[in-house]
Amino acid sequence: MPHAPRLPQHLIRRDLAAVPPYVPGRPLSDLQRELGDVPITKLASNEGPYPPFPAALRAIADAGPEQNLYPDPGAWALRDALAERHGVDPALVVVGNGMDSLIKLLCMALLEPGDEMVMGWPSFVSYRQGATIQGATFTAVPLRDDGSYDLPALAAAVGPRTKMVVVVSPNNPTGGTVGARELEQFLDELPPHVLPVVDEAYYEYLPEGGHDGMALVRAGRGLVVMRTFSKAYGLAGLRVGWMVGPPGLPEALAPVRNVFDVNAVAQAAAVASLEDAPEHMPGRIEVASAERERMADGLRALGLQPLPSSANFVFVEVGEQRAAALDRALTARGVIVRPTAGFGAPGGLRITAGTPEQTDRLLHAMGQALEETA
Repeated sequence: MPHAPRLPQHLIRRDLAAVPPYVPGRPLSDLQRELGDVPITKLASNEGPYPPFPAALRAIADAGPEQNLYPDPGAWALRDALAERHGVDPALVVVGNGMDSLIKLLCMALLEPGDEMVMGWPSFVSYRQGATIQGATFTAVPLRDDGSYDLPALAAAVGPRTKMVVVVSPNNPTGGTVGARELEQFLDELPPHVLPVVDEAYYEYLPEGGHDGMALVRAGRGLVVMRTFSKAYGLAGLRVGWMVGPPGLPEALAPVRNVFDVNAVAQAAAVASLEDAPEHMPGRIEVASAERERMADGLRALGLQPLPSSANFVFVEVGEQRAAALDRALTARGVIVRPTAGFGAPGGLRITAGTPEQTDRLLHAMGQALEETA
């Protein structure tokens, strides 16, 4: 079949060449076709290892017959359920097609050429993408040795052109977490021309006494808090993220939002997940935390040094060349992990905590891969 002429280069925005691409984890089906009957263990994308909650599965089935209709553009039922659950004003809640979509919307609505975003690095690449797409300056602040954000250094990097400062905690890809009181002190030090954004994608995995962005919102602090249904709730495939921000933020996002950006099945499943969470969430978090620590202990026994983590994954630095070699060796054994070059850590691997059986497979395959790449 003949192909149309290639898109002329002059039609493409030249500044997009500077945008770092997001490289997703390899799909299970792709590797299964390559390896045949070898069982596949995917520990690359920080999904939860279990299906959606029972009520969410029922809601997904019940919503099916109505998919000839457009979804609620405001996701009002989900917005109100989130507001009630967390004790915040419903008018301040924004629901989006995953957190990545909300990050881009935030950048589109707020950042212009000449503005600056400040955040820790290595960290979640979508913020860097969003700033760069808008022509804003991205300023990266090194992490602490434990993989958490260095908040005093972050505050010191804020300047007159800084419009947005981002704290990802637990940090992706390293798993490091800032303290609750430390975060409050950091917010107190920020000048009024800066909007702080606290990314709590892995909030549910934080230990008791960890920071809580919703509590800060309820206390009247002017910040944006990001969360998601993709991790602990097991809805990664449906793409539901949400955020709470200061008054005026939802209206500021309206011109750049897609009208129907959260589909009806996703909305129904998320509402049902909130109802089911008190019964089902604690057990899943307990398993995830236990497997994360068992995996970390097993990696240490193999001679690796994973960083401490409060999320559902661990990060281990092995060096750039060996990271690529280990990734290939693990993939050949049916175990998918995430090399972290795209997050700013070219020598690292990020490994999701899975089921006990998946942990066993990972540690067995890692032992063989380390011998093979020694």
